Amino acid sequence: MIDYFALLDQPQAPWLDLTELKDAYHKKTLQAHPDAQTNPSEESDANFANLNEAYQILQDPKRRLHHLLSLSGRAPASADQTVPKQLHDLFPVIGAVNQRANLLLEKIRATSNALSRSLLKPDILAVQSQTKEVRKKIQKLSDAALVQLRLINAAWAKNPADQIEDLSNLYFAFAYLTRWSNQLDEIAFQLSPL
Repeated sequence: MIDYFALLDQPQAPWLDLTELKDAYHKKTLQAHPDAQTNPSEESDANFANLNEAYQILQDPKRRLHHLLSLSGRAPASADQTVPKQLHDLFPVIGAVNQRANLLLEKIRATSNALSRSLLKPDILAVQSQTKEVRKKIQKLSDAALVQLRLINAAWAKNPADQIEDLSNLYFAFAYLTRWSNQLDEIAFQLSPL
């Protein structure tokens, strides 16, 4: 397994300064870019691809935590994935929004004329409003998870082994929040032209 932290000269830590990460990425990719090589090879192309993958993983908190836990030999398994306690209240709300949006989209697809679609406009606006409100809740929870990640980072520096369980729980929180955010983006996209 490639250590993406080492590849971009970053500490193996839950929290990274994204500006420093971006600067390191740009510096390394400028040197490793195939166009900058006098004799490009498959190895230099692979190195450039690894740098890009490293940056994509380390800039995303969920993927960074998964990589960090994998390097520690404690990668979270999908089978162990449960809804974190701080997200229990939001889980049924997300399900209800998805269900309401899917039913509405079915009605929209079944309409045959502009008048029928215009009669659904109040429902569309209501689902769009509900989606926007849930998105705010997700953003608030994401911000709180980032604060928690920074707090764990300080403890990680002292004793990483004691932080594994908290990092795993935080990884699952980011996984759910990311998935739900993507679902809401899809709903907003499908309802936007209507």
